[in-house]
Amino acid sequence: MYRNLHYKIILIFVVFTITLMTAIGAILVSSAYSFYNKDFLDQMNDALSPDGALCAELREALGGEDFATRQKEILRSYSGQLGISKYRNYYILDAGGVYLEGSDARLGASLEITANMIAAMAGNYGTEKQFHTDYIDYAVPLVGEEHACIIYIKDLQNEARSFSIMVFQIALQALFIGLAIAVLLSFFLAKAITAPIGRLTEGAQRIAHGKFEEEIENRSDDEIGILTTAFNHMKNVLKDTMDEITGERQKFETLFLYLNEAVVVYNNAGKLMHINRTARSLFRTDGDGMFSDGTTLNFSRMLRSMGLDYREISEKYKENSSHIVHDVMFDEQVVDVNFAEFRYFERNEEMHGIMCVIHDNTSHYELDKARREFVADISHELRTPLTGIKGALETIIEYPMLDQEIRDNFLNMAVEECDRMTRIVSDLLVLSRLDNKRTAWKIETFSPSKFLDHIYDVMSVEAKKRSQTFTRTYPMDMPEITGDREKLQQVLINVVSNAMKYTADGGTVSITATPAKKGIAICVADNGMGIPKEDLPRLFERFYRVEKARSSDAGGSGLGLAIAKEILDAHGGEIRVESAVGRGTSVFVTLPYISILTEEKA
Repeated sequence: MYRNLHYKIILIFVVFTITLMTAIGAILVSSAYSFYNKDFLDQMNDALSPDGALCAELREALGGEDFATRQKEILRSYSGQLGISKYRNYYILDAGGVYLEGSDARLGASLEITANMIAAMAGNYGTEKQFHTDYIDYAVPLVGEEHACIIYIKDLQNEARSFSIMVFQIALQALFIGLAIAVLLSFFLAKAITAPIGRLTEGAQRIAHGKFEEEIENRSDDEIGILTTAFNHMKNVLKDTMDEITGERQKFETLFLYLNEAVVVYNNAGKLMHINRTARSLFRTDGDGMFSDGTTLNFSRMLRSMGLDYREISEKYKENSSHIVHDVMFDEQVVDVNFAEFRYFERNEEMHGIMCVIHDNTSHYELDKARREFVADISHELRTPLTGIKGALETIIEYPMLDQEIRDNFLNMAVEECDRMTRIVSDLLVLSRLDNKRTAWKIETFSPSKFLDHIYDVMSVEAKKRSQTFTRTYPMDMPEITGDREKLQQVLINVVSNAMKYTADGGTVSITATPAKKGIAICVADNGMGIPKEDLPRLFERFYRVEKARSSDAGGSGLGLAIAKEILDAHGGEIRVESAVGRGTSVFVTLPYISILTEEKA
């Protein structure tokens, strides 16, 4: 209860009031005693002055044998001046302090020797107030011609005590009244102080729980009111700051979670702190970085799994607080691993951790590899006809007297190789335009059956040359399609031409078509040599040719299927190949009813 500020304020007022009234009472009581003692001494000094009338008369009375009786009468006559009462008496003592006469014989017979008596016995006035006594006394020595005596006045201070008790009672009554007033006033004062403080406390507790909506009511213009206004302003600033921090944190978490790069964060002990989705997928862990065997992806295990040396990485990292390892082969991928220092706070202490950012360079690596292979392939493809042309021309130059027929054969061979180079360059230009989206498309709507009839008529001549059976099967009322007719014919002619090239003379090639959900489904099938399974995924790569075909007389640049796929992709169509060695090949082509080029052109 006493920890409450409200009760503390009341307790302070109560203690203050008690202390104040106690001090006042003590001062009043002490002042009463001091006043009474001073008044007694002043009264005695005036009445018993050595040159005063009373002392003169008392000295004259010392002349006879009954001086004590005579002095008693004199003192009785001065009782009013001496203040003699029930509690204040006078006594006549001989020079040795023995009682002779007095106003109270009973008390006089039992008088104790006091310090003032001893002073008077020595011939001095005894006027000192002794501490720790319940009386005050006054002793005057008188010396005559025949006798000597001591006039001794003793006051029991009953009146002073009665007065002090009365003062104490008054002070006690004032204390209770003051306490009542103090408690009442302190209650209202404490209420006035603690009520706004209580509201501030409730507001602070709401802020601690993240509730910033409610304003604290300000009911005064004093210091507490100013504090309340400042608190409300602080709350609004804190809310804006927390909203900004929360927004930045959410953006960071979203960025961290969906970052394409794999990010793994470790503390200074190498224990996992954070791991994003890409890293979990890369290392095949759960959301907490745990493997299926219950172990965690700590720093050393990550390095081991990527084939990196812990000691080497640590030494290079310590030099600059960062390190990059390029072209790391990991799980059939090529990655760059970046190590960087980051700081965080733990238990109000700044700590240093390490952040690992793993960038997937597989596509760039494959692109660079494909670029090198492309240069090698095109060099090879161009070198072959150039070698033939050079050989033919060198033969003609070296033997100018060759027979005309042989000479014409060499010249025709050079022309054929030039045509082959022209076709390669032309195909490369087509691919370049397709890659850079600079192809001029001629979009039109046409009948699929007539489109296939034209292809059949064109390729029938080639089939007859090879004594191959070339058949067609498709309905004549198929829905019309929209696209670049000339480019699509190039695709189908290339596919049928490949089928005939890689099918032995006397073999079978067929074209079938049927309307499907996505478009016209066309299949070009043959019973030729077939394609090995391992070569199927690479058939649409540029300059790629199956080795069996490469060793045959079929020739080809290896760009036909790549061009076909690019044309179909541009239309929104599809092409795929199914084949088995010795069983033939089937090429499936889907021509969309409405090409996506139509929408782009619109």
